[in-house]
Amino acid sequence: MSDATPTPAPAAPPAGTSTDLLDLLVSQGGLNESQADLVRRRVRRAQIPLHQAVIDLGLASEETVYRGLATCCGLPYTLLPENEISKEATALVSAKVAFNYRMVPVKLENKILTAAFQSPPSMRNREQLRVLLGVRLNPLITAPSNIRRALKQVYGIGADTVLEIRKDRGLDTRLDTIVFEGFDDQDLAGQDAEAASIIHLVNQLLLEALELDATDIHIEPFPENTKVRYRIDGMLRDIPTPPGLRELHSSIVSRLKIMANLNIAEQRLPHDGRIRAHVGEEEFDLRVSILPTRFGETLCLRILNRSAIFLELSDLGLNRQHQQIMQQLVELPHGMILVTGPTGSGKTTTLYAALSRVRNSERKIITVEDPVEYQLEGTSQIQIRADIGLTFAAGLRSILRHDPDIILVGEIRDPETAEIAIRSALTGHLVFSTLHTNDSVGAVNRLIDMGIEAYLVASSLIASLAQRLVRRICPHCKEDDRHLSPRIRNEIAQVTGIAPEEVKAWIGHGCPECSDTGYRSRVAVFELFLLNEELRDLISTRASTSELRRVARERGMRTLREGGWDRVLDGTTTAEEVARITGALQLSYDVDIPEEEEEKGTARR
Repeated sequence: MSDATPTPAPAAPPAGTSTDLLDLLVSQGGLNESQADLVRRRVRRAQIPLHQAVIDLGLASEETVYRGLATCCGLPYTLLPENEISKEATALVSAKVAFNYRMVPVKLENKILTAAFQSPPSMRNREQLRVLLGVRLNPLITAPSNIRRALKQVYGIGADTVLEIRKDRGLDTRLDTIVFEGFDDQDLAGQDAEAASIIHLVNQLLLEALELDATDIHIEPFPENTKVRYRIDGMLRDIPTPPGLRELHSSIVSRLKIMANLNIAEQRLPHDGRIRAHVGEEEFDLRVSILPTRFGETLCLRILNRSAIFLELSDLGLNRQHQQIMQQLVELPHGMILVTGPTGSGKTTTLYAALSRVRNSERKIITVEDPVEYQLEGTSQIQIRADIGLTFAAGLRSILRHDPDIILVGEIRDPETAEIAIRSALTGHLVFSTLHTNDSVGAVNRLIDMGIEAYLVASSLIASLAQRLVRRICPHCKEDDRHLSPRIRNEIAQVTGIAPEEVKAWIGHGCPECSDTGYRSRVAVFELFLLNEELRDLISTRASTSELRRVARERGMRTLREGGWDRVLDGTTTAEEVARITGALQLSYDVDIPEEEEEKGTARR
């Protein structure tokens, strides 16, 4: 197959197509006559295709317009699901040809290539592709968004930019929408083509992650390729990349090091840095972590969205009882309230929601954080800088001389911070903080293990809130879960008090809206450990975590797993997701073994 690709001629729809499309949309009720006149004026004034005018004016959805366009041209319309794109077709069409003609190869049979286009290909383009590929063309129509998504799936993110770097071609100005503090990449005229293209390639990887609402980006080198993975809704997802990305890996690392003010010459030691980015009105912090590996430096970028983190207490997903208790807790004059859970479980979001509840002119709030993830109006926020000695303990010690009413400590990491936070809670301050423990009750003995006296923990701690994030079922492909495990069904029935046969759960079967995962976004589940006099006495005598949990359960505390089953019954998440998130808390030797596996094991014995 030749690599020479002439510039495709603009697609020319058949005569009358525009009028036919407008008539079709009106006849289907998609447009009325006044809207049709508005479209005609837009076409005459802007000299653009009619279907583009309808979309620009927001009068109909992209899919509706392109389905109509396909009907008028006598061509089939396709949604381009990934599982219908054959490897034989994509092997025939190079990335260069696909991007040049804005086409997605779908199927190759009997020397006929079925391919999807966003506009009907002209006779000239059809002839060029026939000569170039050596096959006849069977065109389909699809929406441009489907074309963009499919090209990324088939050829990988940044494939067009990699081609540009290799061939010293032009740039995609769309990628200039992301701006990094301290860097002016908008004017690339003074840079050589490869350096400018690397900038655009990095921007492309970051923008795609932001569009998919990813929380982390992993760029990992291997002998034959560079692997890119995004963490979306708590799960890592492989992102297709072009083969040529491996040879550009060191350039990508160097670009990110420069942006994070790191030493690009040092490749033997780990690096940590931070990048601030703006996309439109949104601000993002990117925490950069670089580790040396056998095949090169591997990168992890944690994405912190400053605008998305801020929620009200009522938006967290607490049930009515927990929400009322939390509203009472944040109004208390002193004491300590802890939020526990692993990294990435939404602890900081919960703390900010609590502060937003008590933020007023009558109470002075000071926070010490690493990093400051959101600017709270009317709140004094301190950014930790361990390199100059400004640690959590040092910042907290200084805060106490500043007459605060409420203190937020981003994380209790060491005994010194724990002791100052405890004593602050005992001397008339309301202290919020986070702690890494498996559940809410475990926070007590975690503090004691740090060297805090048990009686101090009992006197200062008011409540501990444990939380996890579970994935929401995609609302576009939600359906009944007909394969719910009998064991899970019985457990839910036992916890909720309903009959096993009345337990109903849902799943998502997967669709384009959720990238065929069945899930879209996340919601928190909670476990609230509220102290009373009996529990304080037990803590003072260094009672075990299991004893504290038993007494708390007798008083009505609901565990994380039980809170998760509530989310299953109300259709928010799946039983499988709750079992995955809380499974470590329920491990036992009693497990479900599929019948076919049990039969195989018996046969081997």
